[in-house]
Amino acid sequence: NVLTPETCMKPQRTHPAEDRYDWTTPDALVQWCQENGIKVWGHTLMWHAQTGRWFFEPGADGRPVTRDLAMERLREHIMTVAGRYKGRVMGWDVVNEAIEDRGAGETENLRNQSWYQVIGPDVLTMAFRWAQEADPNAELYYNDYNIEQGAVENKGKHASSMMLLKRLIGEGAPIDGVGIQGHWHLDTNLADIEKAITNYASLGLKVSITELDVTATGDNSGAFGVRRGNRTIPKENYQKQAEVYAKLFEIFKRHADIIDRVTFWGLSDRRSWRWGQDALLFDRQLQPKPAFQAVLDAASN
Repeated sequence: NVLTPETCMKPQRTHPAEDRYDWTTPDALVQWCQENGIKVWGHTLMWHAQTGRWFFEPGADGRPVTRDLAMERLREHIMTVAGRYKGRVMGWDVVNEAIEDRGAGETENLRNQSWYQVIGPDVLTMAFRWAQEADPNAELYYNDYNIEQGAVENKGKHASSMMLLKRLIGEGAPIDGVGIQGHWHLDTNLADIEKAITNYASLGLKVSITELDVTATGDNSGAFGVRRGNRTIPKENYQKQAEVYAKLFEIFKRHADIIDRVTFWGLSDRRSWRWGQDALLFDRQLQPKPAFQAVLDAASN
């Protein structure tokens, strides 16, 4: 009953040039959802990737890219995009994937590029404030992948995410929740996932699983190496995949008071960013896989 646009609301698509916005696809998506009684979750307002290079280049008037100019551009972007869909989306992934992949968890480990390089760490708090200003009733989330990793031992990317979220809360950022993307595989550490959920809840935040898929082969980083060519996934992998999905939804049910939403990152293996890893509930012929029944059983148990 809720849909997240995979790409069409990202900065590159909505704002390809400083003096031009493109609303064609996001407007069509939102209208279709409204006509069919489906809620919309906005994704995403600030990201280091799929963001036009013009944001970080000299302005038309020749002004260099200073901190103030970058802030002016980002504020205008957030106010325009979130303002356009005010009252029509239930919430936004305000900031997407700000934390680097590697790190011991001793610092926030923010990416040293894009907005964080030009403006600085406080850009996250400002982004949340601008989003709230544009749409006061929207739920506002921080969204990232692998931020559950290291939760049991309080290290790595999870520890960094806790530091970041505590700072945002301390600075008064109007943050409602955190999105754990959920790009997982057959050997994902389930204990880390459950511990991350409760850790985020301890900060007073809601949690959503925002981009769920579980690969039937390969690990988190294997998506781009198996897109083409002949490959065979053993039948037993699909049963193992079903077991992982079932255990995940058992965790989600145990923490239904915390978890606000679960969104799959695609409908079928035919159209998935993890093409070739068969990560979703329906196969490339749109037929249900063992994982589909496993999710139903876990949900009804």
